[in-house]
Amino acid sequence: MGEENLGVQIMENKGVIYILTNPSFPEYVKIGYADDVNKRLAQLNRSECTPYAFRVYATYEVDQRLDDLKLHKMIDNINPNLRSIDNVGGKQRVREFYAMSPEIAYGIFETIAELGNRKERLKLWDVTDEEKQEIELAQEIEEEHIERLSPFTFSKCNISVGSKITFVCNGNIHTGTDCIVCDDKNIEYNGKKYSLSALASEFTNSKHGVAGPKYFKYNGEWLYKIRAKLEGRYVSSRIDDVWIFPCNPSKYDIVAAFDKLEVIEWSQTTNTAVGDTIYIYVAGDYKSIMFKCESIAVDLHGNRSNEDDAFYNDKEKKIDVKYMKIKLLEKYPTGQFPLSELREKGLVSVQGRCKATAQLVEYLNR
Repeated sequence: MGEENLGVQIMENKGVIYILTNPSFPEYVKIGYADDVNKRLAQLNRSECTPYAFRVYATYEVDQRLDDLKLHKMIDNINPNLRSIDNVGGKQRVREFYAMSPEIAYGIFETIAELGNRKERLKLWDVTDEEKQEIELAQEIEEEHIERLSPFTFSKCNISVGSKITFVCNGNIHTGTDCIVCDDKNIEYNGKKYSLSALASEFTNSKHGVAGPKYFKYNGEWLYKIRAKLEGRYVSSRIDDVWIFPCNPSKYDIVAAFDKLEVIEWSQTTNTAVGDTIYIYVAGDYKSIMFKCESIAVDLHGNRSNEDDAFYNDKEKKIDVKYMKIKLLEKYPTGQFPLSELREKGLVSVQGRCKATAQLVEYLNR
């Protein structure tokens, strides 16, 4: 009995190679070794140099220290350009950061575990609600930071005064409304002058500021994309009104919920609009997209329904939480759209909500 307990204790004290993520730089993961990953995490998060905290994405137990260096060498041999390397004060800094998604990094860990027949040593950590909100907030900030740094003007898009632009927001009663450009920054609607953001906020009844150029089109093309192209910037291939939402079934049994209900309430931290399409990725034992839904009400506050309370394993009701209502459109069998194929079709992360790519939508609509 004593030997068995000793064995368990030894296993618990094993060090780990970890994958850490941080919403502050979502294009990178940190891969390293720690005797105690929670202590390492606390050490990193004492710094005030990053807007958001590090979190543990996955760990793999190892028998000795410095095993992470073998993994670093393997990745460097495959692609030396993935490693974060720079020069400061004439000295080269080689960091533990790699330009890859956490899913790709986890796939490497998974392969190592399978080859060594040690899958029990591999652990994928759960994302807390707070971490999920940070991830989604960082994504929104990344999408809108250019507009804040340099305000939109029509001259940047070669759109002249007197031109007609159109408001577009799926499911909104004002969709299709035409406005006239009256100067370099403003438009005219019903005889009044508005900025793009002011009119978009009024039309969407938003309590929060919205990025106006993402709600108006000129000759059928979004204003923000016209500007990005003319400035030679990267234009995202993601579709504005199609989303991927992750769900942890250990916290909310969405499978059982949609067996009983056609409409459920969902916390809202993204700029989701009425009429947007939402595909729900179910984690845990499912690891696949299982539901296609449509948002039918957004920017709701308070007065949440109790119809699906029984399906929450860890629900905290707040008086003024922002939430939305989503309606079930279609169910998919487990494994029809598995994570392995979703990655191949352009799904970068299942940690937080994200917009879908055209490639992914084509795959889901096959």
